[in-house]
Amino acid sequence: MNLSNTLSFRLLLGSGVWILTTLALSGLLLVLLFRQHVERQFDAVLGDHFEELVAASEISDNGEFYLTWKPSDPRFNRPYSGWYWQVLSAGTALEKSASLWTEQLPVVTPEPGAGSTVQELTGPTGITLRALVEPITLPGSEDSFSITIAGPLSSIGQDVSAFASKLIITMAFLAVGLIGALLVQIRFGLRPLSTLQLALADIRAGKTQRLPQSFPGEVQPVVNEVNSLLDHSEQLIERARTQSGNLAHALKNPLTVIRNEAARVSGESGRVLREQTALISNNVNRYLSQARAAGSAGKLGARADVEKAVGDLVMVMQQLYGDRHLDIQARQLARLCFRGDEQDLEEMLGNLMDNACKWANKKVLVHGKSGSAGQLLIIVEDDGPGIPEQSRVPALQRGQRLDAKVPGSGLGLSIVRDLVTLYRGDVRLAHSTLGGLKVTLVLPAAI
Repeated sequence: MNLSNTLSFRLLLGSGVWILTTLALSGLLLVLLFRQHVERQFDAVLGDHFEELVAASEISDNGEFYLTWKPSDPRFNRPYSGWYWQVLSAGTALEKSASLWTEQLPVVTPEPGAGSTVQELTGPTGITLRALVEPITLPGSEDSFSITIAGPLSSIGQDVSAFASKLIITMAFLAVGLIGALLVQIRFGLRPLSTLQLALADIRAGKTQRLPQSFPGEVQPVVNEVNSLLDHSEQLIERARTQSGNLAHALKNPLTVIRNEAARVSGESGRVLREQTALISNNVNRYLSQARAAGSAGKLGARADVEKAVGDLVMVMQQLYGDRHLDIQARQLARLCFRGDEQDLEEMLGNLMDNACKWANKKVLVHGKSGSAGQLLIIVEDDGPGIPEQSRVPALQRGQRLDAKVPGSGLGLSIVRDLVTLYRGDVRLAHSTLGGLKVTLVLPAAI
């Protein structure tokens, strides 16, 4: 089965792509939101240090700028730590952190009153810094000052990367859970289709005649249509049987009249007339059987008990051939069921058992067994003269009589072959251990 052409695959593919796409976009959005949050937190830290420097900024009596204290964060004291601050006036650093050593940050000084700006710049060691730059004015001085607080941009990236790594793991577990839940949902949701398949298999096997009325609302209309189709098919089959029976009765009386009239005609003309009348009667019976079987062979839900059919035929044969005192036995037929019409089974077995009784010396044996691939084997054997191997194929042809002294039309085995073919079975002729002919019917079995 091509998995890409199944409903399960289509549902899994569509929903799976949607789930993975949604999770990926959600993860990307969460990372972006987290980065914005980290940047705001980072800028807030820079802002706190800025406020600290502003509070420490003073103008001396002689108009010089000085700091009453310096930020206590030890990172500002480690050389080239990545955390820096400086106070500029006219491009000259008035004060700066010990971490800058002899360097100065290359900032763009905003115009007085322009407000604070956040800039990205290259630090002394070449790393990228995120800096808060804001101009200030101090009482007692006409000069403009700008305070810069900077920290490594990589710290933001590290926090975001750590968050993204944990988020990817979380999203992966979530994706696996959602895909697993999706598989369970698909399996549960499509279960009615599997139930429908099993119900149809039961009908084909002859276990039931119609689909049950217990399916979900989405499937029930299909079930109703299938049941309606089964009803219509059964009506057509019954109509075909009725018409075949009517045709048989309609032809029976005229043929009887012709046969009686032919009996009064003497000579060669009478013989030819009687032979042709018998041939017409045999052909009519043969083709009527085929027409009836052609309809019933495709009937869903048909089922026939082999043991019962053979048992009934054994009693019939014992009555027909009672004067010969034949030993007719049936063995190993329990629990064997034919997936087809009971009348067709009786006609096939009736022809074979009748032929066996005609040719048997003392014994006829009917037995069966289950075959492979849902097949049923029914074997009819006798202790008669049998059929030579070179004559077995012609024996299955229509009208072939191997011995004209034995009464019959020569249509028995050919009718059996035609009926078996309609059921896609087989007829096999072989030598029997009893000494005569062994005929094996291979037919579909009902489970």
